[in-house]
Amino acid sequence: MASSDSEKVACLETLAGFARLKGNPTPIEFEAFLAAISAFVPLPPGVTPEDLLANPTPIDRWLPQIQTPEWQQQVYRGAYEIVRSKGIVPEEEALLQQLRSAFELSPQLARALAKQPLRANLSSVAINSALAGMATLIGRESDVRRLIFDYALGSAIVGLIPLRGGGTLELKFLVVLGLILKMIWDIRNLWGRPQGQDILAIVGNLFGFLAAVIGGFLAWATLIGIGVVVPYAGAFSRAAGFATATWIAGQSTNQFYTSQKRPDPTALQRAFPNLFPADSEPN
Repeated sequence: MASSDSEKVACLETLAGFARLKGNPTPIEFEAFLAAISAFVPLPPGVTPEDLLANPTPIDRWLPQIQTPEWQQQVYRGAYEIVRSKGIVPEEEALLQQLRSAFELSPQLARALAKQPLRANLSSVAINSALAGMATLIGRESDVRRLIFDYALGSAIVGLIPLRGGGTLELKFLVVLGLILKMIWDIRNLWGRPQGQDILAIVGNLFGFLAAVIGGFLAWATLIGIGVVVPYAGAFSRAAGFATATWIAGQSTNQFYTSQKRPDPTALQRAFPNLFPADSEPN
């Protein structure tokens, strides 16, 4: 193994030791671990996150092998992010102090590095690992959920706009419809424009949009009913109806684009381009 790879392995093993310090890492610790090791991509041949976490070794063995100042700082940043994700306990603070001493980091530099938290952009972590792939998939699900929430919030704002008079309700319906169509387009692109959905998925999606209409109407009617008892509650009826319909339509769309009978390799490569080598197709 080349010397640079040996030093990189030492960095990765040190980070794995921090991730496994309290046993198996929690989801938030695992996400921080992936973000930390992404600074050392490409990983040395044969090294995967699974192997690093399966056989952790004491960090004392690896620290003398880490000599490159830039890598020392990356290791400290990653280690700090991992332990900070669940709150730093005295044992972890002692290990951080061990890092600072081994790497001869000044207090000022250590504080500066701690203020530069890593951000896990899992879709851009080119790590050939089943765990990394699943984490990327879960992260994409979270991105879609936030996207749907943002569009539902936008639809609610449209419903709250204090416009009255002939044609304003129809105009709001058109605006919300435009938001829903744009949301569908964005969800489709986030999943790489997959194909291969069967007839059950198509029928289910149609019923999902029907449920969105019914759910929006029920939310609107519920707020109108509550407004009889609670003053001003009825003023939020349109916002509730629009937001509910958008949310249900978004969830139905998300399920549709993840329900194909078998993976679509082209869509996967579009959705997660950095999980696959540029010169090969995903299996």
